[in-house]
Amino acid sequence: MGPDPIILNCPYPDCTIAIEVIEINCAIFRCGICKDTGKQIEPHLQKEECDKLKHEDKIWGCGRPFKLVNGQLVCCEYI
Repeated sequence: MGPDPIILNCPYPDCTIAIEVIEINCAIFRCGICKDTGKQIEPHLQKEECDKLKHEDKIWGCGRPFKLVNGQLVCCEYI
């Protein structure tokens, strides 16, 4: 049995989705759940792909990046 998931609320003020996190590797996330699979989008997905998924209404969430720093969620840039 794996670790219990952690629920993180998107730190962007105009987004109200919560992301279920099972693993924290590099502590970078994308706010997005694929509507067809129910899985979180890849944490290092390029901005263009995130924007496309959002524009085509294929994800729940805003598609923007955030990271976990010292226990706090922080908005960050795409890397």
